[in-house]
Amino acid sequence: MIERFVVDSGAYETWLAGHQDQYVINAERILNPDNLVLHRATCRTINGTPAHGATWVGSYVKLVGTREELETAHPAARPCRQCL
Repeated sequence: MIERFVVDSGAYETWLAGHQDQYVINAERILNPDNLVLHRATCRTINGTPAHGATWVGSYVKLVGTREELETAHPAARPCRQCL
């Protein structure tokens, strides 16, 4: 089941800690199909300490689930160049 993290970065970080075998789509709030990036949950670009700011969510949202769920729901998502 796909979950969406929009406001609570702590909930997203808790989800990551318990789902290292899952996947994340990093997206603009409006889910612009031209800017959806699929990552492994372990990817350093969406996990750990945020490079810009103090939170992982805000202007961007995180959609999380299995790779199959995310690719089926958002076929326009492109794979991350760092982890996939």
